[in-house]
Amino acid sequence: MQPENVKTISLAMTGASGAQYGFRLLELLLARGHRVYLMVSKAAQVVIGMETDVALPGRCQDMQKFLVERYACEPDRLQVFGEDEWTAPPASGTGRVDAMVVCPCSMGALSAIATGASNKLIERAADVMLKERRKLIIVPRET
Repeated sequence: MQPENVKTISLAMTGASGAQYGFRLLELLLARGHRVYLMVSKAAQVVIGMETDVALPGRCQDMQKFLVERYACEPDRLQVFGEDEWTAPPASGTGRVDAMVVCPCSMGALSAIATGASNKLIERAADVMLKERRKLIIVPRET
């Protein structure tokens, strides 16, 4: 059983400018001992490669290992999920996610969340947060 102040947070990074904000949030959440379910869209991977010096691996397992080492956290504190992992905990209300942050959030992802077009895990996870009346924080980022 985890202490009450430790939360499970879903963090989604989409293809908008501002990947640095998402990485900083990830760093802070992990440093405070929270469990993070990370979802990075394919578009986000492209933008991260263009905007940052982070050479993020493409495969979820490799990305998870890379980020655990980068942020020096316990391996069980971070799980990375791909866009089509429909059985991931954030895709269901039984996954017991305390809050979700989409940072950065592209206008396309915002539109999909707002209209309920759950074509990918990120949108489905946001739908679950709304359905379960849990915190969903969206950080729209377009320049």
